[in-house]
Amino acid sequence: MFVFLAPILYSVANLADKILVTGDDDDTDSGALLALSGLFAGMFALIFALFIIITGRSFGDLASAVMLTGVGALYFAGIWIYLVMLKYDDSSSVTAWFQIIPLFGAIGAFLLLKEVPQWYQIIAIIILVIGGFMLSYKDGEINLAIIFWMVVSSLFIATYDVLFADFGREIDEFSAIFYMLLGKTVIGFAFLAFDKKAQRGFWIGLTTRAKTQFVSESVNCMADIVLYASILSMPVLLVQGVSSLQPLFVLVGAKLFGSIFPEIEEDTDGSNLYRKVGGIILMIIGGIFII
Repeated sequence: MFVFLAPILYSVANLADKILVTGDDDDTDSGALLALSGLFAGMFALIFALFIIITGRSFGDLASAVMLTGVGALYFAGIWIYLVMLKYDDSSSVTAWFQIIPLFGAIGAFLLLKEVPQWYQIIAIIILVIGGFMLSYKDGEINLAIIFWMVVSSLFIATYDVLFADFGREIDEFSAIFYMLLGKTVIGFAFLAFDKKAQRGFWIGLTTRAKTQFVSESVNCMADIVLYASILSMPVLLVQGVSSLQPLFVLVGAKLFGSIFPEIEEDTDGSNLYRKVGGIILMIIGGIFII
């Protein structure tokens, strides 16, 4: 299925993000990374806009356009928190908390979209949360600050997913994707316009980490397109469940390329390895149950 590309692409972007947030404070500023994300989203938005015009498709009504563009602020708020948390823990431990997105997604989809989860999907969400705890448990303690902020991040992103489905399903799917990208472009350039630290980091990042920036943001945009195109045609909870496989690919990538890029190396010695593997197995089981 097309949607299975999303967690693979996001895992590549996650590992690139970890490299980008490691280093000098200016060029790893989260606002600068979001400004760069807005730049790449704008490039993809332009491609979609040209396609819509050439093929004679409709851009939809003004209300849908404003809502789909405006709610991008929720998504970027969630991603900003995630980028900050990456400074303090392993990629797989941080991204593990995205696994509770289906919990908030199920509630939102039920209330707004009238999508009713099955009993086994509810069990799957519980399994995903337990798996997230296992991945976040480190050196005999759980970082409650990271858990709290990643729960907030997941709430923002899940809310965005549901609102995008609600408004995006009312218009042409290519137009919905265009507005999704446009919203990220607007917020990204807002950081560039009003945040001086983001301005410095933006230019530093372009000149010193161009290749990594290109991989991170272009792959992330492609993952967004896959994910949100799927949300337009599939139940929200189903798409979010497939995305639960993301930490598995993050951990595999960190193990395969950690020796080349020490920034993404993860602590998988002894009990940490068994704990991470156990957590990921639970999340895979949870993902399968949701599907």
